[in-house]
Amino acid sequence: MPVLKRHPKNPILTPQELPFDAYTVFNAGTARYKGKILLLLRIETTERKTVFHVATSSDGIKFKVSKDPINYPLSELEKLGNRAHRFDMRITPMDGTFYVCHAVWLDPWGSCIAIAKTDDFVNFKQISMSVPSNRNAVLFPEKINGKYIRLERPQNIDGSGSTWTSESNDLIHWGNPRPVKIPCTDWSNRKNGPGCIPIKTAEGWLEIYHGTCMTASTENYYLGACLLDLKDPSKVLAAPRKFILAAEETYECVGQVPNVVFTGGACEMDDGKLNIYYGGADTRICLAQTTVKELVGFCLKNK
Repeated sequence: MPVLKRHPKNPILTPQELPFDAYTVFNAGTARYKGKILLLLRIETTERKTVFHVATSSDGIKFKVSKDPINYPLSELEKLGNRAHRFDMRITPMDGTFYVCHAVWLDPWGSCIAIAKTDDFVNFKQISMSVPSNRNAVLFPEKINGKYIRLERPQNIDGSGSTWTSESNDLIHWGNPRPVKIPCTDWSNRKNGPGCIPIKTAEGWLEIYHGTCMTASTENYYLGACLLDLKDPSKVLAAPRKFILAAEETYECVGQVPNVVFTGGACEMDDGKLNIYYGGADTRICLAQTTVKELVGFCLKNK
């Protein structure tokens, strides 16, 4: 029996449903805000420019999308490049503030990690940005041993990469990198990287991540799950060699980038379900459901 179940109304959000012209909508960050489920949508316009809009929902399935994009001015560092292309925002609530980790493709230098903050999901201010080449950062929802910790995926020159941790006292200066030794499997032998914000459980930090492998024609994406040590998240306690989701449905296999399931956020619902929001084929928003208990059990049973 699959540990994740696709929602029968998938895809739950498509470009055609947006209140403006759009080419794609995918890879959303997720948070609870003012009693609702909030998605921070990555949207590409029909000019192929990226903008970010907020969507909110009472049930986590049917979303209302804001007509206006968020207000997030370019930083002085981003202005130094020929072009700054932001993508894949992940939202971490901490101490009354929402922190947003995202990637920035800074032409001509490569991909960097940026961290911004917001209190209202209207106005955003950038806190810091890393050197290239790094991406897919997620910030833990609490300090560990007195420090901020993030998962990230440094990128090799050939585009491959794997998950690491780094730490900071101030969210600006990051260091002490450590590899997170998630097993190299036949479905994640090209890269693995963070997906959702880690969920704290008694058995460890539950992390839902992405992995990819190359086939004769494409790079295929999968989702996996693992448990990380509560005091040292660079230590893997359990990491099944089985994936929890693969690109199989038409809405995951056909689109801007074929054969992609890619998550940037999960949210625990009032009924105990864990909603995992993911991009299908870099074109549309989809939903898979499970529970934290089921995922933790899957990790422990198959470690």
